[in-house]
Amino acid sequence: MKKIGWLLMAMVLTISLAACSGGDNEASGNGVTELTVWNDWTEDRPENTVYKNLIKEFNNEHDDIEVKIESIPHDQYETKLRTQAAGKQLPDMFRVWPGARIKPLVEGGALLSLNSIKDQWDGVIPEAILKDYAVDGEQYAIPANISETSLIFYNKEKVKAAGYDEFPKTYKELKALITDLNDKGITPIALGNKAAWPLQSVYISTIADRYTGSDFLENTLDGEGSFENDKFVQSLSVIDELTNLKAFNEDMNTIDEAQARSEFNSGETAMHFAGSWAIGPILDGVKNKENIGVAPFPEFEGGEGDQSKIAGVAGGGIALNSNLSKDKKEAAFEFLKYFYGDDMYKQLVKANIIVPADVEMDDSIPQVFQKANSYAQNGLAPVYDATLTPELTDTINNGLQSISLGDKTAEELAEEMQKELEKE
Repeated sequence: MKKIGWLLMAMVLTISLAACSGGDNEASGNGVTELTVWNDWTEDRPENTVYKNLIKEFNNEHDDIEVKIESIPHDQYETKLRTQAAGKQLPDMFRVWPGARIKPLVEGGALLSLNSIKDQWDGVIPEAILKDYAVDGEQYAIPANISETSLIFYNKEKVKAAGYDEFPKTYKELKALITDLNDKGITPIALGNKAAWPLQSVYISTIADRYTGSDFLENTLDGEGSFENDKFVQSLSVIDELTNLKAFNEDMNTIDEAQARSEFNSGETAMHFAGSWAIGPILDGVKNKENIGVAPFPEFEGGEGDQSKIAGVAGGGIALNSNLSKDKKEAAFEFLKYFYGDDMYKQLVKANIIVPADVEMDDSIPQVFQKANSYAQNGLAPVYDATLTPELTDTINNGLQSISLGDKTAEELAEEMQKELEKE
């Protein structure tokens, strides 16, 4: 009898554990399929509000599906994503970025193909942008926006006070502006490089392309070039030169990008180099929107690249866990078709976010946004951290920070990158 009792207890425990895991259906007790989405929407940005509100609306309109939001700070997010992916412990849905940043997840079998619903966006999003999330012919996410990573936001009054009626078009003129601003006691550029990615993503992605041309990065990764290329080394040297010119705030490596943007918004600096993600927070954070200008990066003399291109890539998208049950897969597909609809793209444009879909803009859309949007029409240069492997990204991020601290030379960083590439 005692033996039978233990067997019965074991059966009850097994059934109980199976119920906790959700089985194939993985629905809550009231028949609602629950989906968890990891994201980095912790900052109070307009686009984050759009995304969260759309999820609320989706939940209100779907009695049989509930999407739960789990937000993780941006600077910790990708590390956690990689760690959890390695341990096969990813949530149902999670925010990802294109190119080299999504490829390891695909190679690890962590992502579910969206090819069966891809035609939902035919004629809405250009194939050239969708392909940023395609690997070997399989689509793994849909972009919400286009992320231009290299824009120069400037305070018109401060630039004019330094003697410039229009923003410099060449690097030589930009250096002169930086010198003149310093002479007037004005900090030229607000930089928050604590997380080490801005100098790479915002600065070098465009600067290097201007020097080397857009084919350099892909060719080098394919073994047909080298990071020790003179033009690439020259581009890395720009960071050293700007630092020596005292272009940046002294605490540039101890504050983050959001803090640097706040310094610019409050009028403490004349410029802030950032991506299109900063348009909304800047326009919302300054007292006089008309005093804010936006410019592309300047032209670099002797560069071999297209001097009109700025770096950009399809923005963040939501990918699905490859291990979803049938019910969760159907629910997730339903969610993606709703989330990446016309309503989202219209709301993002109103929130000053550049989108891949063709959305009509009227005079209510700020000139700063319309100008930034026009820069993408010249073509986009590859963004380094969307193209490099995670290991190479860490190497260039940390190396550029070391250059700004005077602990490393451009030549040393180029050599380190080439050695890392040859390991792979």
